[in-house]
Amino acid sequence: MTTGAGLGFGQSRIPVPAMVGGAGHFLLAALITVIPAVAWLTFTGRARNAAETVAVRAVHRFDTALAAACAALVLAMAVVGHLVGADAVALSIGRNTAFYLGLALALNPLTGARIASPVLTAVPLVLAVGGWKSGGHGAQPWAVVLHPATSGPSLLAGVATLVAGAIFSGLRGPGAR
Repeated sequence: MTTGAGLGFGQSRIPVPAMVGGAGHFLLAALITVIPAVAWLTFTGRARNAAETVAVRAVHRFDTALAAACAALVLAMAVVGHLVGADAVALSIGRNTAFYLGLALALNPLTGARIASPVLTAVPLVLAVGGWKSGGHGAQPWAVVLHPATSGPSLLAGVATLVAGAIFSGLRGPGAR
């Protein structure tokens, strides 16, 4: 659904004021892609820490695998969509979804799902306001979701965030907070 909505509305630009002069533009595709990560945080990991630490199965690892599989599916759909002629925004949908799910995987063990959801929801807003270079021309290197869809370094950064978040979430149990 995220890929379809992103392809349908992804080229819509939302003007936002930038912190360093000028106004930037924010593609709706960069905002839509935070929804799977917030949904993942909302609907997984609700077991209490005490129950999770004595459980026979490590549920947090299943939750981590679910997030990684969702991101891999969206990345694959984005690449296939781009190869069959969809707009280049398909690549940014895959990259941004992987980036936000990676952040969700890293934030969840640190803060818990209830705090991670609003923090993750604020990330696109912070990037939209503070991620532009002076004058609104080009994005800062750390603002992964603001880079053009065909940017190789931002794709690598999005996938690296997903991999790092999955490793961190898989290794750090929920009782380790």
